[in-house]
Amino acid sequence: MIKFQCVLLMALAITGCASQQKFIGEIEDPEQEVTRLIEHELTNIQSGEYCRPDPQSPFNGCDGALQRLTQLFTKFPDYERLQLALAVSYQARNQNREAQYYLDLLLRKDRPRPEAAILAAQLAMEEGNTRRAETLLNAQKRLNPMHAGIHETLAAVFYLNHEPEKGFSALAAAEQLGSPAWRVAYHRGLLYELSKNESAACAQYAKSYTEKASFRLPEGRILGLTHNPICLELAKFLGGA
Repeated sequence: MIKFQCVLLMALAITGCASQQKFIGEIEDPEQEVTRLIEHELTNIQSGEYCRPDPQSPFNGCDGALQRLTQLFTKFPDYERLQLALAVSYQARNQNREAQYYLDLLLRKDRPRPEAAILAAQLAMEEGNTRRAETLLNAQKRLNPMHAGIHETLAAVFYLNHEPEKGFSALAAAEQLGSPAWRVAYHRGLLYELSKNESAACAQYAKSYTEKASFRLPEGRILGLTHNPICLELAKFLGGA
């Protein structure tokens, strides 16, 4: 599934240079300050260490960057990159209700907002509401059919719904639109495993591991399937058995 750090990277993609700390009242254009705070939050999320104070924030404690983003929102409530950054920051802290508030702002009109829809779908899946997740994603697919992440996240919904054929179709679309090969292979492996095709699943896991050795989940899936002779041989080849 697309992870929230990927969504934060998407928000960071439309950036200027980082800025120096200013009082909120002094800020006329929030872009540079939001960019700086997104970079800080992304570092925290990627490291898994959320208790890293923002050195430029007047707030003490772990959530200085989040407090600063919230403060900026009071002056720039319609700035969408800020809304998305707040949603990701709250979701990373498992404060899903707060994250949903900002996602609802982004999705309140019938507009192409794929990153917000992906995040909202992830929240829905965490709550077991795959119907809502699918509805959100299909609405965005109609508005932005060429967004790889929408198709990839739909594949995750179909996996949870035990609909592997729909999942394979969604993954094929995601692959054609540029989703990373290592991630597509891993998710395809999950779908093959769901379909009771363990040999094909292990072949996809091996492909994912070969594409990105730092991603360790495929190796674990193969090791869990070593009762299958092909999976056992692949585990030996990868050095895990």
